[in-house]
Amino acid sequence: MASYRFSLRLLSILVATLAVLIPVEATQVMHRPARYRGRPNILPVANDVKVNVIERRATGKTSFAYFTNWGIYGANFQPTDIVSGPLTHILYSFADVDTTSGAIKLTDSYADQEKHFATDSWSEPGNNLYGCLKQLYLFKLQKRNLKVLLSIGGWTYSQAGHFNFVTNPSARATFVSSAVQLIEDYGFDGIDIDFEYPASSEQGQGLADLLTALRSAFDILQSRKGDATRYLVTAAVAAGPLNYANYKVAQMNTALDYWNLMASSLNLHARFAGWLNLCPQAYDYSGSWLTYADNQANVYGGARTGYQTDAAIKWYTGNGALASKINLGMPLYGRAFENTNGLGQPYSGIGPGTIEAGIYSYKSLPIAGAQVFENATDITSYSYDSAKKELVSYDTPNIVKLKTDYIKAKGLAGSMFWELSTDKVGSQSLIQASANGLGTLDQTQNHISFPNSKWDNIRNNMAGGTPTTTTSPPTGTPPPGSGQCAGVGTWSVSAIYTGGMKAIYNGHLWTASWWTQGDTPGGSVGVWQDGGAC
Repeated sequence: MASYRFSLRLLSILVATLAVLIPVEATQVMHRPARYRGRPNILPVANDVKVNVIERRATGKTSFAYFTNWGIYGANFQPTDIVSGPLTHILYSFADVDTTSGAIKLTDSYADQEKHFATDSWSEPGNNLYGCLKQLYLFKLQKRNLKVLLSIGGWTYSQAGHFNFVTNPSARATFVSSAVQLIEDYGFDGIDIDFEYPASSEQGQGLADLLTALRSAFDILQSRKGDATRYLVTAAVAAGPLNYANYKVAQMNTALDYWNLMASSLNLHARFAGWLNLCPQAYDYSGSWLTYADNQANVYGGARTGYQTDAAIKWYTGNGALASKINLGMPLYGRAFENTNGLGQPYSGIGPGTIEAGIYSYKSLPIAGAQVFENATDITSYSYDSAKKELVSYDTPNIVKLKTDYIKAKGLAGSMFWELSTDKVGSQSLIQASANGLGTLDQTQNHISFPNSKWDNIRNNMAGGTPTTTTSPPTGTPPPGSGQCAGVGTWSVSAIYTGGMKAIYNGHLWTASWWTQGDTPGGSVGVWQDGGAC
């Protein structure tokens, strides 16, 4: 008996220790990086890379992608950089929610509704919307099958009880009314819920009830306005068993237009799966929380981690989700493992990443010196530098094509990508590769009638404007000087500056490294780079 009590005590100590340590190791990719205002790490990208093929596998589709409001800072990815051609839906992320009242709130006023772009006036009359949301509305006017949804939650805004409100009927009602108001004010085509993740059956039922209430309210809104197309309700959902266990799939499926399966995000080693409720999505099947290098977004296989996308798809469809509503999530980034001999082997370190340690933007891959390996059986790919012993698990265009074949073969709705700022352009774009393989894309029209918006320019549909290139407010009266300072304004404490903008201060030319307001050139913040005397 004493031995049994000792064993139980030892097990409880191990579980408590893991509960403390593992969340520190594990990093959800769908969050705002700590140094999002900083410059990305620049790495040499391999050209004409050798691709090693390991094994060969004997109506309108949807093309979703996330746009992050923090991407306009360090990554310097503006709405005007979006290649909208291969897209049918943009998920604008992320909004937050009050855990008590259920009220939805935007998270960055400057990025969302204040930032001015090239043709935005500083003197036009009225109460007008600017920022990223104006630019996305202009895209909608230009490309009528492009829908823009407000995504609420994400990893950051799912923590610390942010979604506890779902079990409160009154708070759910507040959430729904606030969602309808945001649609009417900002011209959204719907709402995306990214709750990571319901921790109990009660929370799972609350989420299902919330989606049901949203569906009902949006149908009423459509009927009241006489709209031809419905307002969308979508949800980002987990691909890991412990995190989808509390979903009420049949009820959710009735309310949802689309399930966005995060087919790649934070799964713990299978040996911990019975103890801790921390495994997730459909990308990030591997990462720094493992003791070995592995694939992060495999469709099949996954013997070591215990996770694969195909198994998740079968679980959802087996529990009441329509395959035709499921979007397969794919990563636009890679997970790195340093000092490793390959897949399944131990590693030491995860590298600096592009913006965040261990995570490289797809557009920075493969890193120079690496070879690329593609496995058409598991549907995975990775790069490996044998000299540096560095492995990066990421999707290549060929692998995305195979995943697109899977989407079509299984009758899924389409694809979903995290996130737009990290894709390449042209023939190496993963979003474009997916769209090419999907064939005819969804042509459902977006919504452009919002007569009750609080913004004058949303009500009048921007007078037919088009997306523009980025700029910023005037930074002072240009001096009559010459040379490198000619035409540059003097620094102003109240002006907003973004990366690359210049100002004169104490007779020197200064260049901003990222977004700033009120930070003195030469100060301790380090945002300003001294270009020398005028």
